[in-house]
Amino acid sequence: MKERFNIDITLVSSGKIALFNMYLPGKKHEPRRIREISEVYKSIATDDPIPSTRHYLALELGGEVIGAGADFSIPTVQYFFE
Repeated sequence: MKERFNIDITLVSSGKIALFNMYLPGKKHEPRRIREISEVYKSIATDDPIPSTRHYLALELGGEVIGAGADFSIPTVQYFFE
């Protein structure tokens, strides 16, 4: 996203599940950066599993435009897996 769109992602969520938040104290979510998004979701959303017939997650992204220091707004992203 940095190279293609000049944005820095600081928050990734799917519905009410925060998959990544760069601003949590102690960099709590940092280990999640190297994992597949679907695996992170499955490991933390035990009360709301992904149906076996669905192969995507709807993601909301937050962050800022690099160099401008301004927040960005983009439509929900569909992340396909498997």
